[in-house]
Amino acid sequence: MHNAMKTLKNLMGSILFLILLIFGCQTENSPQECSGEDAQYLETFYSEEFASIPCALQNIESTEKEVNLRIESQADLEKYFTCHEQLPEIDFDKYFILTGVYRHHQCALFDSQQILLCNNKITYKVSMQEQICAAAIPVFYVVAIEKKYSHFDIEFDVRFKD
Repeated sequence: MHNAMKTLKNLMGSILFLILLIFGCQTENSPQECSGEDAQYLETFYSEEFASIPCALQNIESTEKEVNLRIESQADLEKYFTCHEQLPEIDFDKYFILTGVYRHHQCALFDSQQILLCNNKITYKVSMQEQICAAAIPVFYVVAIEKKYSHFDIEFDVRFKD
């Protein structure tokens, strides 16, 4: 009986240790905050052209809630974009595009976007607003930035406005 109690205590201690190890070592999956003096806001291009032409992403065989792309050629732009009017001609010698779509279970609208350079990483912050309706409306976002930043890692930070 004494050995059974000792084994049970050791087993419970081991289980407790594993639980603490598993839950204590998990890191938050949210992107590192990039603001204040550490953040450099980058200029964006072609914003008016994209804002005036309703576009969406195509040829993305994914059921993921969020799909993000980096586009560096006119051929890729034509492959992945579908627009109600002709696509703008982008000078891919000077610029590249960051784009994506967020599929929400109800209505959502694009609110705003920012491009930040922080800690040797580009962060593309997209803010959306949730709406009250039952239609699942995907939120499309796109931005063009200077090619000189194309060597940086890109992090997409797409979330709902508080």
